[in-house]
Amino acid sequence: MAGTPWMCAQCGAVNDPAAGRCGTCSSLAPGRARARALWVLLTLMVVAGLAVGGVLLFTGRSKPDPAASGPFPAYTTPALPTTRTVVTTAGTLTPPVTPSTSTPTTSATPAGKPCPGDAAHYLPGGQGTVLLAAQTVKSQVTICRTPDGRIFYDGQARGQTASGDTHIVLPAEASGDGFVAVNGDYTYKVGGGRLVVSAGSEVLSDEPLTTVG
Repeated sequence: MAGTPWMCAQCGAVNDPAAGRCGTCSSLAPGRARARALWVLLTLMVVAGLAVGGVLLFTGRSKPDPAASGPFPAYTTPALPTTRTVVTTAGTLTPPVTPSTSTPTTSATPAGKPCPGDAAHYLPGGQGTVLLAAQTVKSQVTICRTPDGRIFYDGQARGQTASGDTHIVLPAEASGDGFVAVNGDYTYKVGGGRLVVSAGSEVLSDEPLTTVG
Protein backbone atom coordinates (compact mmCIF):
# COMPACT_ATOMS: atom_id res chain seq x y z
CA MET A 1 0.00 0.00 0.00
CA ALA A 2 1.13 3.62 -0.54
CA GLY A 3 3.01 4.85 2.50
CA THR A 4 3.75 1.31 3.67
CA PRO A 5 7.17 -0.27 3.34
CA TRP A 6 7.07 -3.09 0.84
CA MET A 7 9.15 -6.15 0.27
CA CYS A 8 10.50 -6.90 -3.18
CA ALA A 9 9.11 -10.19 -4.35
CA GLN A 10 12.21 -10.84 -6.42
CA CYS A 11 15.05 -10.06 -4.01
CA GLY A 12 13.25 -9.84 -0.63
CA ALA A 13 14.57 -6.37 0.12
CA VAL A 14 12.42 -3.96 2.15
CA ASN A 15 12.06 -0.69 0.31
CA ASP A 16 10.99 2.82 1.14
CA PRO A 17 7.29 3.37 0.47
CA ALA A 18 8.05 6.47 -1.53
CA ALA A 19 10.30 4.55 -3.87
CA GLY A 20 8.68 3.17 -6.94
CA ARG A 21 11.35 0.56 -7.47
CA CYS A 22 13.47 -1.79 -5.41
CA GLY A 23 16.84 -0.31 -5.05
CA THR A 24 18.48 -3.73 -5.14
CA CYS A 25 16.87 -5.28 -8.30
CA SER A 26 14.93 -2.36 -9.78
CA SER A 27 11.65 -4.35 -9.59
CA LEU A 28 8.36 -2.46 -9.66
CA ALA A 29 6.36 -1.89 -6.56
CA PRO A 30 3.73 -4.54 -5.88
CA GLY A 31 0.88 -2.32 -7.06
CA ARG A 32 2.61 -1.43 -10.25
CA ALA A 33 3.73 -4.98 -10.79
CA ARG A 34 0.17 -6.16 -10.48
CA ALA A 35 -1.03 -3.41 -12.84
CA ARG A 36 1.62 -4.34 -15.35
CA ALA A 37 0.72 -8.00 -15.06
CA LEU A 38 -2.93 -7.20 -15.60
CA TRP A 39 -2.05 -5.05 -18.62
CA VAL A 40 0.06 -7.81 -20.14
CA LEU A 41 -2.73 -10.32 -19.48
CA LEU A 42 -5.31 -8.01 -21.02
CA THR A 43 -3.09 -7.46 -24.03
CA LEU A 44 -2.66 -11.21 -24.48
CA MET A 45 -6.42 -11.73 -24.19
CA VAL A 46 -7.07 -9.04 -26.81
CA VAL A 47 -4.51 -10.59 -29.15
CA ALA A 48 -5.98 -14.04 -28.56
CA GLY A 49 -9.48 -12.70 -29.15
CA LEU A 50 -8.40 -11.06 -32.40
CA ALA A 51 -6.74 -14.28 -33.51
CA VAL A 52 -9.82 -16.35 -32.71
CA GLY A 53 -12.05 -13.77 -34.41
CA GLY A 54 -9.87 -13.84 -37.50
CA VAL A 55 -10.00 -17.62 -37.67
CA LEU A 56 -13.77 -17.60 -37.25
CA LEU A 57 -14.15 -14.89 -39.88
CA PHE A 58 -11.98 -16.80 -42.37
CA THR A 59 -13.84 -20.02 -41.65
CA GLY A 60 -17.17 -18.27 -42.05
CA ARG A 61 -16.21 -16.80 -45.41
CA SER A 62 -14.89 -20.07 -46.81
CA LYS A 63 -18.02 -21.95 -45.75
CA PRO A 64 -20.43 -22.27 -48.71
CA ASP A 65 -23.65 -20.40 -48.60
CA PRO A 66 -26.44 -22.76 -47.44
CA ALA A 67 -28.77 -21.23 -50.00
CA ALA A 68 -26.37 -22.13 -52.78
CA SER A 69 -25.72 -25.63 -51.56
CA GLY A 70 -27.30 -28.63 -53.16
CA PRO A 71 -26.46 -31.73 -55.15
CA PHE A 72 -23.48 -31.32 -57.46
CA PRO A 73 -24.79 -30.90 -61.01
CA ALA A 74 -24.27 -34.02 -63.06
CA TYR A 75 -22.13 -33.62 -66.19
CA THR A 76 -24.05 -34.28 -69.36
CA THR A 77 -22.15 -35.47 -72.40
CA PRO A 78 -23.13 -33.33 -75.41
CA ALA A 79 -25.05 -35.21 -78.06
CA LEU A 80 -22.93 -35.96 -81.12
CA PRO A 81 -24.48 -35.59 -84.57
CA THR A 82 -25.49 -38.97 -85.88
CA THR A 83 -26.96 -40.30 -89.06
CA ARG A 84 -30.71 -40.19 -88.88
CA THR A 85 -32.23 -43.62 -88.75
CA VAL A 86 -35.82 -44.20 -89.74
CA VAL A 87 -37.39 -46.87 -87.59
CA THR A 88 -40.23 -48.78 -89.13
CA THR A 89 -42.51 -50.80 -86.92
CA ALA A 90 -43.25 -54.38 -87.78
CA GLY A 91 -46.85 -53.51 -88.52
CA THR A 92 -45.92 -51.18 -91.37
CA LEU A 93 -43.36 -53.33 -93.15
CA THR A 94 -44.09 -54.00 -96.78
CA PRO A 95 -43.71 -57.64 -97.73
CA PRO A 96 -40.93 -58.25 -100.25
CA VAL A 97 -42.00 -58.32 -103.85
CA THR A 98 -41.35 -61.63 -105.56
CA PRO A 99 -40.13 -61.10 -109.12
CA SER A 100 -42.62 -62.39 -111.61
CA THR A 101 -41.45 -65.08 -113.98
CA SER A 102 -44.34 -64.55 -116.37
CA THR A 103 -44.01 -62.60 -119.61
CA PRO A 104 -44.83 -58.89 -119.06
CA THR A 105 -48.20 -57.90 -120.37
CA THR A 106 -48.14 -55.22 -123.05
CA SER A 107 -51.14 -53.09 -123.89
CA ALA A 108 -53.01 -54.07 -127.00
CA THR A 109 -51.94 -50.87 -128.80
CA PRO A 110 -48.93 -48.73 -127.91
CA ALA A 111 -49.54 -45.11 -126.98
CA GLY A 112 -50.24 -43.10 -130.12
CA LYS A 113 -52.30 -43.51 -133.25
CA PRO A 114 -52.74 -47.15 -134.27
CA CYS A 115 -51.06 -48.33 -137.43
CA PRO A 116 -53.55 -48.41 -140.40
CA GLY A 117 -55.24 -51.74 -140.97
CA ASP A 118 -53.62 -52.46 -144.33
CA ALA A 119 -50.11 -52.02 -142.88
CA ALA A 120 -50.91 -53.50 -139.43
CA HIS A 121 -52.04 -56.71 -141.13
CA TYR A 122 -48.40 -57.43 -142.07
CA LEU A 123 -46.85 -56.50 -138.70
CA PRO A 124 -45.76 -59.16 -136.20
CA GLY A 125 -48.71 -59.46 -133.84
CA GLY A 126 -50.88 -57.47 -136.21
CA GLN A 127 -50.70 -54.17 -134.30
CA GLY A 128 -48.48 -51.15 -133.74
CA THR A 129 -48.25 -47.38 -133.60
CA VAL A 130 -47.98 -45.32 -136.75
CA LEU A 131 -44.88 -43.12 -136.96
CA LEU A 132 -45.39 -41.87 -140.49
CA ALA A 133 -48.13 -42.23 -143.07
CA ALA A 134 -47.42 -40.60 -146.43
CA GLN A 135 -47.75 -41.12 -150.16
CA THR A 136 -46.10 -40.33 -153.43
CA VAL A 137 -47.67 -40.30 -156.85
CA LYS A 138 -47.11 -44.05 -157.13
CA SER A 139 -46.72 -45.44 -153.60
CA GLN A 140 -48.34 -45.54 -150.19
CA VAL A 141 -45.66 -45.52 -147.40
CA THR A 142 -46.35 -46.35 -143.76
CA ILE A 143 -43.80 -46.53 -140.93
CA CYS A 144 -45.05 -48.34 -137.81
CA ARG A 145 -43.59 -49.41 -134.48
CA THR A 146 -44.67 -52.64 -132.79
CA PRO A 147 -45.31 -52.94 -129.03
CA ASP A 148 -41.83 -54.46 -128.50
CA GLY A 149 -40.18 -51.38 -130.07
CA ARG A 150 -39.35 -52.68 -133.55
CA ILE A 151 -39.86 -50.39 -136.56
CA PHE A 152 -41.17 -51.56 -139.95
CA TYR A 153 -41.38 -49.98 -143.40
CA ASP A 154 -44.56 -50.80 -145.35
CA GLY A 155 -44.69 -49.85 -149.04
CA GLN A 156 -47.63 -50.49 -151.33
CA ALA A 157 -48.50 -49.46 -154.89
CA ARG A 158 -51.36 -47.00 -154.87
CA GLY A 159 -54.68 -48.26 -156.25
CA GLN A 160 -53.55 -51.88 -156.44
CA THR A 161 -54.29 -54.96 -154.38
CA ALA A 162 -51.46 -55.95 -152.08
CA SER A 163 -49.39 -58.79 -153.54
CA GLY A 164 -45.78 -59.87 -153.82
CA ASP A 165 -45.38 -57.48 -156.76
CA THR A 166 -47.22 -54.47 -155.29
CA HIS A 167 -46.44 -54.64 -151.56
CA ILE A 168 -43.37 -54.96 -149.33
CA VAL A 169 -42.76 -54.82 -145.57
CA LEU A 170 -39.21 -54.51 -144.23
CA PRO A 171 -37.50 -53.97 -140.86
CA ALA A 172 -36.43 -50.35 -140.62
CA GLU A 173 -34.51 -48.07 -138.30
CA ALA A 174 -34.50 -44.38 -137.52
CA SER A 175 -31.86 -42.40 -139.43
CA GLY A 176 -31.43 -38.64 -139.14
CA ASP A 177 -34.82 -37.04 -139.64
CA GLY A 178 -36.33 -40.15 -141.20
CA PHE A 179 -36.09 -43.91 -141.60
CA VAL A 180 -34.12 -46.43 -143.65
CA ALA A 181 -35.12 -49.96 -144.72
CA VAL A 182 -32.88 -52.38 -146.62
CA ASN A 183 -33.95 -55.26 -148.89
CA GLY A 184 -30.88 -56.96 -150.33
CA ASP A 185 -29.24 -54.47 -152.69
CA TYR A 186 -32.16 -52.08 -152.43
CA THR A 187 -32.45 -49.28 -149.92
CA TYR A 188 -35.63 -47.35 -149.11
CA LYS A 189 -34.94 -44.00 -147.46
CA VAL A 190 -37.76 -41.88 -146.08
CA GLY A 191 -36.98 -38.40 -144.81
CA GLY A 192 -36.89 -34.74 -145.67
CA GLY A 193 -40.29 -35.09 -147.34
CA ARG A 194 -39.02 -37.56 -149.95
CA LEU A 195 -38.90 -41.29 -150.70
CA VAL A 196 -35.63 -42.35 -152.29
CA VAL A 197 -35.18 -45.88 -153.62
CA SER A 198 -31.67 -46.89 -154.62
CA ALA A 199 -29.67 -49.96 -155.62
CA GLY A 200 -26.13 -49.60 -154.41
CA SER A 201 -25.03 -46.11 -155.47
CA GLU A 202 -27.67 -45.87 -158.19
CA VAL A 203 -30.85 -43.94 -157.37
CA LEU A 204 -33.82 -45.71 -158.90
CA SER A 205 -36.46 -43.20 -157.83
CA ASP A 206 -36.68 -39.99 -155.84
CA GLU A 207 -40.25 -38.84 -155.17
CA PRO A 208 -41.76 -36.17 -152.92
CA LEU A 209 -43.83 -37.48 -150.01
CA THR A 210 -47.09 -36.01 -148.81
CA THR A 211 -48.26 -36.98 -145.35
CA VAL A 212 -51.77 -38.34 -144.99
CA GLY A 213 -54.09 -38.82 -142.07
